[in-house]
Amino acid sequence: MPGGGFLRRLLSYLPALLTAAALAGLSVAFVSELRSFRGSVEHWANRDLKTRSELAALSLEEPLRTDDFRKLREFGEYCRRDGMRLKIRSGSRGGLVFDSRSAEEKEEEMFWQSSGCGDYRVYVGIPAAEVLRPVERAGTGFVLAVLMGGAGVLLFFFVTYRQHVRIRELSKVERFRREFIADFSHELKTPLTGITGAAELLEDFGSLPEGERLKLLSMIRGEASRMNCLAQGILTLAKLERGDAAGALCREKIDLAESVKRCAERFYAQSAKTGVTLEVDVPGRGVFARCDRELMERAIDNLIANALIHSGSKTVEVRMEESGGAVRIGVEDFGRGIGDGHCSRVFERFYRVDGSRNGKSGGSGLGLAIARRIAEIHGGRLELKRKDTPGAYFVLTIPAM
Repeated sequence: MPGGGFLRRLLSYLPALLTAAALAGLSVAFVSELRSFRGSVEHWANRDLKTRSELAALSLEEPLRTDDFRKLREFGEYCRRDGMRLKIRSGSRGGLVFDSRSAEEKEEEMFWQSSGCGDYRVYVGIPAAEVLRPVERAGTGFVLAVLMGGAGVLLFFFVTYRQHVRIRELSKVERFRREFIADFSHELKTPLTGITGAAELLEDFGSLPEGERLKLLSMIRGEASRMNCLAQGILTLAKLERGDAAGALCREKIDLAESVKRCAERFYAQSAKTGVTLEVDVPGRGVFARCDRELMERAIDNLIANALIHSGSKTVEVRMEESGGAVRIGVEDFGRGIGDGHCSRVFERFYRVDGSRNGKSGGSGLGLAIARRIAEIHGGRLELKRKDTPGAYFVLTIPAM
Protein backbone atom coordinates (compact mmCIF):
# COMPACT_ATOMS: atom_id res chain seq x y z
CA MET A 1 0.00 0.00 0.00
CA PRO A 2 1.25 3.55 -0.73
CA GLY A 3 1.49 4.61 2.91
CA GLY A 4 3.54 1.54 3.80
CA GLY A 5 6.62 2.73 1.92
CA PHE A 6 6.50 6.11 3.64
CA LEU A 7 6.11 4.47 7.04
CA ARG A 8 9.09 2.19 6.40
CA ARG A 9 11.24 5.14 5.33
CA LEU A 10 10.17 7.05 8.43
CA LEU A 11 11.03 4.12 10.70
CA SER A 12 14.44 3.74 9.03
CA TYR A 13 15.29 7.31 10.07
CA LEU A 14 13.79 6.98 13.57
CA PRO A 15 17.13 6.42 15.41
CA ALA A 16 18.64 9.52 13.81
CA LEU A 17 15.51 11.57 14.55
CA LEU A 18 15.52 10.46 18.19
CA THR A 19 19.22 11.35 18.46
CA ALA A 20 18.57 14.79 16.99
CA ALA A 21 15.62 15.32 19.36
CA ALA A 22 17.77 14.27 22.32
CA LEU A 23 20.51 16.69 21.26
CA ALA A 24 17.96 19.51 20.89
CA GLY A 25 16.54 18.77 24.34
CA LEU A 26 20.02 18.68 25.83
CA SER A 27 20.80 22.04 24.20
CA VAL A 28 17.67 23.64 25.66
CA ALA A 29 18.45 22.21 29.11
CA PHE A 30 22.06 23.37 28.95
CA VAL A 31 21.10 26.91 27.89
CA SER A 32 18.66 27.06 30.80
CA GLU A 33 21.29 25.81 33.22
CA LEU A 34 23.84 28.26 31.78
CA ARG A 35 21.49 31.17 32.44
CA SER A 36 20.85 29.91 35.96
CA PHE A 37 24.60 29.54 36.52
CA ARG A 38 25.19 33.13 35.33
CA GLY A 39 22.52 34.39 37.70
CA SER A 40 24.15 32.54 40.59
CA VAL A 41 27.60 33.89 39.71
CA GLU A 42 26.30 37.46 39.55
CA HIS A 43 24.43 37.02 42.84
CA TRP A 44 27.49 35.76 44.73
CA ALA A 45 29.71 38.38 43.12
CA ASN A 46 27.36 41.13 44.30
CA ARG A 47 27.21 39.67 47.80
CA ASP A 48 31.01 39.50 47.94
CA LEU A 49 31.33 43.07 46.65
CA LYS A 50 28.79 44.30 49.17
CA THR A 51 30.86 42.83 52.00
CA ARG A 52 34.05 44.31 50.55
CA SER A 53 32.44 47.73 50.15
CA GLU A 54 31.33 47.69 53.82
CA LEU A 55 34.86 46.73 54.94
CA ALA A 56 36.32 49.44 52.70
CA ALA A 57 33.96 52.04 54.20
CA LEU A 58 35.05 51.06 57.73
CA SER A 59 38.72 51.14 56.74
CA LEU A 60 38.44 54.55 55.04
CA GLU A 61 36.31 56.27 57.64
CA GLU A 62 39.31 57.84 59.43
CA PRO A 63 41.27 58.87 56.28
CA LEU A 64 38.16 60.47 54.80
CA ARG A 65 37.39 62.34 58.00
CA THR A 66 40.97 63.71 58.20
CA ASP A 67 41.43 64.14 54.42
CA ASP A 68 44.40 61.77 54.48
CA PHE A 69 44.78 61.17 50.73
CA ARG A 70 48.01 59.22 51.19
CA LYS A 71 46.11 56.42 52.95
CA LEU A 72 43.34 56.65 50.33
CA ARG A 73 45.91 56.09 47.57
CA GLU A 74 47.50 53.22 49.53
CA PHE A 75 44.10 51.57 49.96
CA GLY A 76 43.29 52.16 46.28
CA GLU A 77 46.60 50.54 45.26
CA TYR A 78 45.78 47.56 47.46
CA CYS A 79 42.39 47.22 45.70
CA ARG A 80 44.08 47.34 42.26
CA ARG A 81 46.50 44.58 43.24
CA ASP A 82 43.50 42.52 44.35
CA GLY A 83 41.84 43.01 40.95
CA MET A 84 39.27 45.53 42.17
CA ARG A 85 38.56 49.20 41.64
CA LEU A 86 37.83 51.79 44.34
CA LYS A 87 35.78 54.96 43.87
CA ILE A 88 34.69 57.49 46.47
CA ARG A 89 31.97 60.07 45.88
CA SER A 90 30.87 62.97 47.99
CA GLY A 91 27.52 62.26 49.60
CA SER A 92 26.38 65.89 49.55
CA ARG A 93 27.53 66.97 46.08
CA GLY A 94 27.82 63.55 44.41
CA GLY A 95 31.14 64.49 42.86
CA LEU A 96 34.00 62.06 42.38
CA VAL A 97 36.52 62.36 45.21
CA PHE A 98 38.82 59.44 44.43
CA ASP A 99 39.23 56.79 41.66
CA SER A 100 41.88 54.09 41.79
CA ARG A 101 41.83 53.77 37.95
CA SER A 102 44.70 55.64 36.35
CA ALA A 103 44.18 57.84 33.31
CA GLU A 104 46.06 55.35 31.09
CA GLU A 105 43.73 52.43 31.94
CA LYS A 106 40.80 51.74 29.65
CA GLU A 107 37.25 51.93 30.98
CA GLU A 108 35.55 48.54 31.17
CA GLU A 109 32.27 47.07 32.30
CA MET A 110 32.16 46.53 36.05
CA PHE A 111 30.03 45.07 38.80
CA TRP A 112 29.63 47.67 41.60
CA GLN A 113 28.47 47.68 45.21
CA SER A 114 28.59 50.67 47.56
CA SER A 115 28.37 51.49 51.29
CA GLY A 116 27.94 54.78 53.14
CA CYS A 117 30.86 56.35 55.01
CA GLY A 118 29.75 59.57 56.72
CA ASP A 119 29.27 62.23 54.04
CA TYR A 120 30.86 59.95 51.44
CA ARG A 121 29.89 56.82 49.55
CA VAL A 122 32.52 54.13 48.92
CA TYR A 123 32.19 52.02 45.73
CA VAL A 124 34.04 48.74 45.19
CA GLY A 125 33.94 47.18 41.75
CA ILE A 126 35.28 44.14 39.92
CA PRO A 127 35.50 43.71 36.11
CA ALA A 128 32.50 41.90 34.64
CA ALA A 129 34.81 39.79 32.45
CA GLU A 130 36.49 38.47 35.59
CA VAL A 131 33.17 37.63 37.24
CA LEU A 132 31.70 35.97 34.14
CA ARG A 133 34.84 34.04 33.12
CA PRO A 134 33.48 30.72 34.51
CA VAL A 135 30.23 31.31 32.60
CA GLU A 136 32.17 31.97 29.37
CA ARG A 137 34.20 28.80 29.86
CA ALA A 138 31.00 26.83 30.41
CA GLY A 139 29.51 28.43 27.29
CA THR A 140 32.61 27.53 25.22
CA GLY A 141 32.39 23.97 26.46
CA PHE A 142 28.72 23.93 25.56
CA VAL A 143 29.41 25.19 22.01
CA LEU A 144 32.11 22.56 21.55
CA ALA A 145 29.77 19.89 22.88
CA VAL A 146 27.03 21.03 20.47
CA LEU A 147 29.44 21.03 17.54
CA MET A 148 30.69 17.57 18.42
CA GLY A 149 27.18 16.32 19.02
CA GLY A 150 26.00 17.90 15.76
CA ALA A 151 28.89 16.30 13.91
CA GLY A 152 27.98 12.99 15.49
CA VAL A 153 24.34 13.37 14.48
CA LEU A 154 25.34 14.33 10.92
CA LEU A 155 27.67 11.35 10.77
CA PHE A 156 24.90 9.13 12.05
CA PHE A 157 22.52 10.57 9.47
CA PHE A 158 25.11 10.00 6.73
CA VAL A 159 25.82 6.41 7.76
CA THR A 160 22.09 5.70 8.09
CA TYR A 161 21.38 7.25 4.70
CA ARG A 162 24.22 5.31 3.04
CA GLN A 163 22.94 2.10 4.57
CA HIS A 164 19.43 2.96 3.42
CA VAL A 165 20.67 3.65 -0.12
CA ARG A 166 22.76 0.47 -0.09
CA ILE A 167 19.80 -1.64 1.05
CA ARG A 168 17.62 -0.02 -1.61
CA GLU A 169 20.27 -0.71 -4.28
CA LEU A 170 20.62 -4.33 -3.17
CA SER A 171 16.83 -4.71 -3.23
CA LYS A 172 16.74 -3.24 -6.72
CA VAL A 173 19.52 -5.57 -7.89
CA GLU A 174 17.77 -8.57 -6.35
CA ARG A 175 14.48 -7.58 -7.96
CA PHE A 176 16.21 -7.10 -11.31
CA ARG A 177 17.90 -10.48 -10.97
CA ARG A 178 14.59 -12.23 -10.35
CA GLU A 179 12.87 -10.40 -13.20
CA PHE A 180 15.82 -10.98 -15.52
CA ILE A 181 15.86 -14.72 -14.85
CA ALA A 182 12.08 -14.93 -15.29
CA ASP A 183 12.13 -12.93 -18.55
CA PHE A 184 15.14 -14.75 -19.93
CA SER A 185 13.58 -18.12 -19.11
CA HIS A 186 10.34 -17.07 -20.80
CA GLU A 187 12.16 -15.77 -23.87
CA LEU A 188 14.27 -18.92 -24.08
CA LYS A 189 11.33 -21.27 -23.54
CA THR A 190 9.45 -20.20 -26.68
CA PRO A 191 12.15 -21.00 -29.29
CA LEU A 192 13.16 -24.13 -27.38
CA THR A 193 9.57 -25.34 -27.46
CA GLY A 194 9.41 -24.70 -31.20
CA ILE A 195 12.70 -26.49 -31.86
CA THR A 196 11.74 -29.44 -29.65
CA GLY A 197 8.32 -29.77 -31.27
CA ALA A 198 9.75 -29.64 -34.80
CA ALA A 199 12.45 -32.16 -33.93
CA GLU A 200 9.87 -34.56 -32.45
CA LEU A 201 7.74 -34.32 -35.58
CA LEU A 202 10.76 -35.09 -37.75
CA GLU A 203 11.63 -38.02 -35.52
CA ASP A 204 8.11 -39.46 -35.30
CA PHE A 205 7.28 -38.98 -38.97
CA GLY A 206 10.49 -39.76 -40.81
CA SER A 207 8.63 -40.10 -44.13
CA LEU A 208 7.12 -36.61 -44.11
CA PRO A 209 6.65 -34.98 -47.50
CA GLU A 210 9.58 -32.90 -48.63
CA GLY A 211 7.62 -29.65 -48.32
CA GLU A 212 6.60 -30.36 -44.72
CA ARG A 213 10.10 -31.49 -43.79
CA LEU A 214 11.63 -28.31 -45.22
CA LYS A 215 9.04 -26.21 -43.38
CA LEU A 216 10.00 -27.85 -40.07
CA LEU A 217 13.69 -27.39 -40.78
CA SER A 218 13.07 -23.72 -41.60
CA MET A 219 11.22 -23.37 -38.29
CA ILE A 220 14.16 -24.91 -36.43
CA ARG A 221 16.59 -22.55 -38.15
CA GLY A 222 14.39 -19.55 -37.37
CA GLU A 223 14.01 -20.42 -33.71
CA ALA A 224 17.74 -21.18 -33.44
CA SER A 225 18.48 -17.81 -35.03
CA ARG A 226 16.17 -16.17 -32.51
CA MET A 227 17.98 -17.91 -29.64
CA ASN A 228 21.30 -16.76 -31.09
CA CYS A 229 19.99 -13.18 -31.32
CA LEU A 230 18.88 -13.36 -27.70
CA ALA A 231 22.25 -14.70 -26.56
CA GLN A 232 24.12 -12.04 -28.55
CA GLY A 233 22.00 -9.32 -26.98
CA ILE A 234 22.72 -10.60 -23.46
CA LEU A 235 26.44 -10.82 -24.23
CA THR A 236 26.41 -7.28 -25.65
CA LEU A 237 24.82 -5.88 -22.49
CA ALA A 238 27.35 -7.74 -20.33
CA LYS A 239 30.18 -6.44 -22.51
CA LEU A 240 28.92 -2.88 -22.16
CA GLU A 241 28.83 -3.17 -18.37
CA ARG A 242 32.30 -4.74 -18.15
CA GLY A 243 33.86 -2.49 -20.79
CA ASP A 244 32.55 0.71 -19.22
CA ALA A 245 33.68 -0.35 -15.74
CA ALA A 246 37.15 -1.34 -16.94
CA GLY A 247 37.56 1.64 -19.26
CA ALA A 248 38.08 -0.76 -22.17
CA LEU A 249 35.91 1.09 -24.68
CA CYS A 250 37.74 2.22 -27.82
CA ARG A 251 37.00 5.95 -27.78
CA GLU A 252 38.21 7.86 -30.82
CA LYS A 253 37.30 10.92 -32.85
CA ILE A 254 34.74 9.83 -35.46
CA ASP A 255 32.48 11.56 -37.97
CA LEU A 256 28.96 10.70 -36.78
CA ALA A 257 27.44 11.99 -40.02
CA GLU A 258 29.32 9.29 -41.94
CA SER A 259 28.34 6.69 -39.33
CA VAL A 260 24.64 7.55 -39.70
CA LYS A 261 24.89 7.30 -43.50
CA ARG A 262 26.66 3.95 -43.23
CA CYS A 263 24.02 2.61 -40.84
CA ALA A 264 21.19 3.72 -43.13
CA GLU A 265 22.84 2.05 -46.15
CA ARG A 266 22.73 -1.27 -44.34
CA PHE A 267 18.92 -1.05 -44.16
CA TYR A 268 18.11 0.23 -47.65
CA ALA A 269 17.61 -3.26 -49.07
CA GLN A 270 15.41 -4.34 -46.14
CA SER A 271 13.30 -1.18 -46.31
CA ALA A 272 12.84 -1.50 -50.04
CA LYS A 273 11.79 -5.14 -49.63
CA THR A 274 9.11 -4.23 -47.09
CA GLY A 275 7.96 -1.11 -48.95
CA VAL A 276 9.22 1.36 -46.32
CA THR A 277 10.84 4.63 -47.39
CA LEU A 278 13.99 5.32 -45.38
CA GLU A 279 14.92 9.03 -45.48
CA VAL A 280 18.24 10.34 -44.15
CA ASP A 281 18.98 13.99 -43.38
CA VAL A 282 22.48 14.73 -42.03
CA PRO A 283 24.72 17.82 -42.29
CA GLY A 284 26.95 18.01 -45.34
CA ARG A 285 29.96 18.79 -43.16
CA GLY A 286 31.54 16.48 -40.62
CA VAL A 287 29.98 16.16 -37.17
CA PHE A 288 32.58 14.82 -34.77
CA ALA A 289 32.40 13.16 -31.36
CA ARG A 290 34.73 11.01 -29.28
CA CYS A 291 33.16 7.59 -28.92
CA ASP A 292 33.41 3.90 -29.75
CA ARG A 293 32.54 3.67 -33.45
CA GLU A 294 31.32 0.07 -33.35
CA LEU A 295 29.07 0.61 -30.34
CA MET A 296 27.65 3.92 -31.60
CA GLU A 297 26.75 2.39 -34.95
CA ARG A 298 25.20 -0.53 -33.08
CA ALA A 299 22.96 1.90 -31.20
CA ILE A 300 21.93 3.69 -34.42
CA ASP A 301 21.28 0.33 -36.12
CA ASN A 302 19.02 -0.71 -33.24
CA LEU A 303 16.97 2.49 -33.50
CA ILE A 304 16.52 2.17 -37.27
CA ALA A 305 15.69 -1.55 -37.04
CA ASN A 306 13.16 -0.86 -34.28
CA ALA A 307 11.37 1.69 -36.48
CA LEU A 308 11.43 -0.49 -39.61
CA ILE A 309 10.28 -3.71 -37.95
CA HIS A 310 7.89 -2.68 -35.20
CA SER A 311 6.31 0.65 -36.15
CA GLY A 312 4.20 -0.37 -39.13
CA SER A 313 5.12 2.99 -40.72
CA LYS A 314 5.62 3.45 -44.46
CA THR A 315 8.21 6.16 -43.85
CA VAL A 316 11.13 6.30 -41.41
CA GLU A 317 13.20 9.46 -41.08
CA VAL A 318 16.74 9.59 -39.68
CA ARG A 319 17.95 13.10 -38.81
CA MET A 320 21.05 14.59 -37.22
CA GLU A 321 21.84 18.03 -35.86
CA GLU A 322 24.56 19.65 -33.75
CA SER A 323 23.81 22.48 -31.32
CA GLY A 324 24.75 23.58 -27.84
CA GLY A 325 27.80 21.30 -27.71
CA ALA A 326 25.73 18.16 -28.32
CA VAL A 327 24.97 15.87 -31.27
CA ARG A 328 21.37 14.68 -31.60
CA ILE A 329 20.46 11.69 -33.77
CA GLY A 330 16.71 11.31 -34.21
CA VAL A 331 14.81 8.34 -35.68
CA GLU A 332 11.15 9.06 -36.34
CA ASP A 333 8.37 6.89 -37.72
CA PHE A 334 4.71 7.59 -38.45
CA GLY A 335 3.22 4.24 -37.55
CA ARG A 336 1.01 2.95 -34.77
CA GLY A 337 2.97 4.80 -32.05
CA ILE A 338 3.56 3.89 -28.43
CA GLY A 339 0.84 4.25 -25.81
CA ASP A 340 1.34 6.38 -22.73
CA GLY A 341 1.36 3.31 -20.52
CA HIS A 342 4.39 1.92 -22.38
CA CYS A 343 6.51 5.07 -22.76
CA SER A 344 8.24 4.66 -19.40
CA ARG A 345 9.07 0.98 -20.05
CA VAL A 346 10.22 0.80 -23.67
CA PHE A 347 13.89 0.85 -22.58
CA GLU A 348 13.52 -2.08 -20.20
CA ARG A 349 15.20 -5.34 -21.10
CA PHE A 350 12.91 -7.85 -22.83
CA TYR A 351 9.99 -5.40 -22.83
CA ARG A 352 7.76 -5.32 -25.91
CA VAL A 353 5.05 -2.75 -26.47
CA ASP A 354 2.53 -5.32 -27.74
CA GLY A 355 3.33 -7.60 -24.78
CA SER A 356 3.64 -10.63 -27.04
CA ARG A 357 6.13 -13.36 -26.41
CA ASN A 358 5.75 -15.20 -29.64
CA GLY A 359 8.36 -13.20 -31.51
CA LYS A 360 6.30 -12.83 -34.70
CA SER A 361 7.80 -9.40 -35.31
CA GLY A 362 11.30 -10.63 -34.55
CA GLY A 363 13.76 -9.19 -32.11
CA SER A 364 14.63 -10.03 -28.54
CA GLY A 365 13.31 -6.96 -26.73
CA LEU A 366 16.88 -5.84 -26.02
CA GLY A 367 17.58 -3.39 -28.86
CA LEU A 368 16.41 -0.21 -27.15
CA ALA A 369 17.96 -1.25 -23.83
CA ILE A 370 21.32 -1.75 -25.56
CA ALA A 371 21.03 1.58 -27.41
CA ARG A 372 20.25 3.44 -24.20
CA ARG A 373 23.19 1.85 -22.36
CA ILE A 374 25.53 2.79 -25.21
CA ALA A 375 24.34 6.39 -25.00
CA GLU A 376 24.84 6.45 -21.22
CA ILE A 377 28.41 5.16 -21.25
CA HIS A 378 29.24 7.90 -23.78
CA GLY A 379 27.92 10.55 -21.38
CA GLY A 380 24.66 10.97 -23.28
CA ARG A 381 21.07 9.78 -23.19
CA LEU A 382 18.37 8.16 -25.29
CA GLU A 383 14.84 9.56 -25.03
CA LEU A 384 11.41 8.90 -26.42
CA LYS A 385 10.05 12.33 -27.37
CA ARG A 386 6.37 13.16 -27.30
CA LYS A 387 4.87 14.24 -30.64
CA ASP A 388 1.50 15.39 -31.92
CA THR A 389 1.54 13.23 -35.04
CA PRO A 390 1.19 9.40 -35.01
CA GLY A 391 4.31 7.33 -34.57
CA ALA A 392 7.37 7.41 -32.31
CA TYR A 393 10.40 9.68 -32.17
CA PHE A 394 13.60 8.48 -30.50
CA VAL A 395 16.47 10.94 -29.94
CA LEU A 396 20.03 9.85 -29.04
CA THR A 397 22.14 12.70 -27.63
CA ILE A 398 25.90 12.64 -26.91
CA PRO A 399 28.50 15.40 -26.32
CA ALA A 400 30.10 16.83 -29.47
CA MET A 401 33.77 17.69 -29.88
